[in-house]
Amino acid sequence: MTFRTPLFRIPPLRRTVGAAALAAALVAGLTACDLFAPQDTLDIEEASVGSSATVGDVFVGNAVLVTSDGGSTANLVVTLVNQGGDTQQVEIAPTGGGSISVSLDPRDTRQLGDPPDDESLVSGLDAAPGSLTTVTVTSGGESVGLQVPVVTGALPPYGTLTPAP
Repeated sequence: MTFRTPLFRIPPLRRTVGAAALAAALVAGLTACDLFAPQDTLDIEEASVGSSATVGDVFVGNAVLVTSDGGSTANLVVTLVNQGGDTQQVEIAPTGGGSISVSLDPRDTRQLGDPPDDESLVSGLDAAPGSLTTVTVTSGGESVGLQVPVVTGALPPYGTLTPAP
């Protein structure tokens, strides 16, 4: 013989405790993956064509060389950020091209090449559009060789960044 207890015969305190336990189990089960899943915001990936690196206290962001027709003159488009508390001297030297020197005050941000100017132009560049060329960035006694893409103004975002003829 089996005894069935109708739901209305279960004492109210037990129903409340059972409902609370079920709700707690559901909340824990549905949100626990946040405890174990790695946070994707901790890994920053480049969303653009350019290359980035940190040299000493200077962050070099989204470096790209823009040429008008594959000639030997290119516009270096890059963002430099001094993350330190001292003035930093940054030397940027593309392979086969001239070098660019920039002084950054503490906590200063500087964009080169947008719009193109004499400070961002590199002449003597020996790299075809679509290729990568090494650009050496030196700051604070440290150096890094970035593999920077060479692009033309044919790509829509870079149309206004080509060096003047």
